[in-house]
Amino acid sequence: MYLILAIDEDVHADAVLYYLEKYGKKVKRFDPAFLFDEYGSIETEARREKILVDISSTSGKLIFPNGDIVSSDDIEGVYCRSFYIPKAKDSSSTSDQLATAEIRSTVRGFFSLIPQCCRWINNPYTEDKVDNKIYQHQCAIAHGLDVPDTLVTNCADNVKSFYEKHNGKIIIKQLSDISLIDENPFVNENGYNDVEFKGFYTSPVNASDLASLEEYFGPGSAPVLLQEALCKKSELRVTIIGDKCFTYRIFSQENQKSKIDFRRVDELRTEKSNLPEEIREKLTSLLKFWGINFAAVDLVENTDGRIVFLEANVVGNWLWLEKDQEGSEIAQAITEVLVKES
Repeated sequence: MYLILAIDEDVHADAVLYYLEKYGKKVKRFDPAFLFDEYGSIETEARREKILVDISSTSGKLIFPNGDIVSSDDIEGVYCRSFYIPKAKDSSSTSDQLATAEIRSTVRGFFSLIPQCCRWINNPYTEDKVDNKIYQHQCAIAHGLDVPDTLVTNCADNVKSFYEKHNGKIIIKQLSDISLIDENPFVNENGYNDVEFKGFYTSPVNASDLASLEEYFGPGSAPVLLQEALCKKSELRVTIIGDKCFTYRIFSQENQKSKIDFRRVDELRTEKSNLPEEIREKLTSLLKFWGINFAAVDLVENTDGRIVFLEANVVGNWLWLEKDQEGSEIAQAITEVLVKES
């Protein structure tokens, strides 16, 4: 039995599901958030309420309305795209908050019972540590990768010094998850209960920004992540699955809006590319050190020829890069890692 954890609308999960079934594997798709009252659509209301969790001293079962049973003992592999377990809203009653906390603990308990030999892409408990820019930065240095000069601080004087060090050519990035989840759900245009994602794009720091630093940085203020602004030739998205690397060049410098953050433009020219063997070996070694099987790594090709590591997205998307292909090489590679015999 193979388990896919993903929201209903996730086309990347659809792609992996297709290849798992093509391999003749039994697959069950499940969104952990469906165990909670605020999530799911009208059509899935009954299904969500009837999902049962039965845990004995040694194993656990998910029991679905159609009679399907997923036993923790039988799970051979898990493709984890979403492990979002909601918290109770602040306005909830004490009993509802307690009930939600009990469900959260039960869900986490079920997944902790899955056999050690089960292959995850990726184990969410491991991802919690890996999905941090500070940690990734230090690990990249330790593995011999080139990284931008970086500062994380909530001290105004340090910001000014960093700005002067790089002659005013620095950028500010979001340090936390790129999409923070608002716990208050709303009904989206498709009729589904949804949550809002918030964040900000990477942006340049200007001289005018320095004037308000003292006002911004008070006791207990949030730190900022600053980096030297790189002279980009183009950018590379390297999707790593096990020992395989799929590299695409993103021509971010062809559009003024995407020069600093290519996510600002939906349609950018891309092409399949090759990664120098030395960089490939360092990246695959980095993932093995982290204990994960998948990451979408962002690199910069600098105008001086350097290839610079920015970050690794442990739940990165890839279908937008394969849009002109028939089938998905990456989804197939993910499936091969999941079904590979130890």
